[in-house]
Amino acid sequence: MGAREQLTWYTPLRKIWEVIGVPIWLTMRLLYHIRFNWLVKFFGLCGFAAFLSPAFLRIAWFYYTDRRVKRNLQYGSAPRNRLDLYLPTGCAFDTEKTEAAVRAADAETDAGRDPASRERHENGGSGGGRPVIVFVTGGMWIIGYKAWGALLAQSLMKQGFIVASLDYRNFPQGTVGEMIQDVGCGIGWVVKRAVALGGDPRRIVVVGQSAGAHLSATAILRQAEWELSGYGLASAWSPSSLAGFVGVSGVYSPDDQSLVDHFHRRGLHREVFHSIMEAGYSGARAEEALPRASPCAILRDQAGVPGLISRQPPVLLCHGSADTSAPPSESAKFAAALRAAGVAEVTEKYYPGKTHTDPFVTDPILGGHDALLEDIVAFVRKGEDALKLPALPRLLPKPLVDIARTMVPF
Repeated sequence: MGAREQLTWYTPLRKIWEVIGVPIWLTMRLLYHIRFNWLVKFFGLCGFAAFLSPAFLRIAWFYYTDRRVKRNLQYGSAPRNRLDLYLPTGCAFDTEKTEAAVRAADAETDAGRDPASRERHENGGSGGGRPVIVFVTGGMWIIGYKAWGALLAQSLMKQGFIVASLDYRNFPQGTVGEMIQDVGCGIGWVVKRAVALGGDPRRIVVVGQSAGAHLSATAILRQAEWELSGYGLASAWSPSSLAGFVGVSGVYSPDDQSLVDHFHRRGLHREVFHSIMEAGYSGARAEEALPRASPCAILRDQAGVPGLISRQPPVLLCHGSADTSAPPSESAKFAAALRAAGVAEVTEKYYPGKTHTDPFVTDPILGGHDALLEDIVAFVRKGEDALKLPALPRLLPKPLVDIARTMVPF
């Protein structure tokens, strides 16, 4: 049988495996880790989603029908290396033109010229484009999905921002090292294409939520190490090219035993957490593996290393004070570690009485003035004239949202 005939058989079989075989295989692997209280939390999540479903259906309609949303663009070669682009009016994505612009930028870089500097020069000293947000969703490292960012992306798009919402491998399809690699690859994809999309290369900000905040913070810190050491991935992008990092309800010290114990009490059992963090099911490799995936530990190691800390962008950390899933002390701890390492610009925002999902889900659904949205916009637009954002429309009556809040397992 020739190569062409083999390929004819191989392609449909691969599609069948990807669509049917992979989900079944991953589900069987995940069932091995399931505990009884996971079922309780699952039914709580179903109730939460049911009460908020009218709002979610409106968001889904926008996500699937709005022509400004470009879904499932591939940014890497690994499974789930896909992203969604939210493009405000005046911006567009054309695969051929975008990739041609990337090749031209690569040629200028190879020739020792900075394509971003050329762009700023041609636009009279400013980037001339829209702010760009790279959003990395949460989901306990297990149930993350790029569409979770649709509500925030819609609001940012209305403010004229380009938003790229990343997928990455979830556990058990991948472990934390692969997730960090995916996130770094996705950030690099956006950085290289920001100008071609109509974005300003000086105003690219990474926003991570929950587990996504942990992964993106770690990816930025590791990228600085790789860039300084000349590691192969370093050519893709530099943390110093970012205008900032925003961590929302994140965790930043997985090597802290008190955090591991907290997750265990909340239902993310030690064995599962250790497996995600590449510490082994029993945690036998915890002493080695957990600091490797800990932004706070990385900062301790990087302190005093010339060139590493100077590559870190400004940081904004946002957290609800009543968050029982990711303790707000995690943001305070990370802020202290950043300052101790020498990061110059670190800002903390704590929202009184807000839970893990309030700033990201229920507050925007309730409408009015969204504190998280306003803080992100102000952080990206710092140095510009203050702009008061219009109130968001209410998507659901408050009683329904209040009932949903009592059911949320996070």
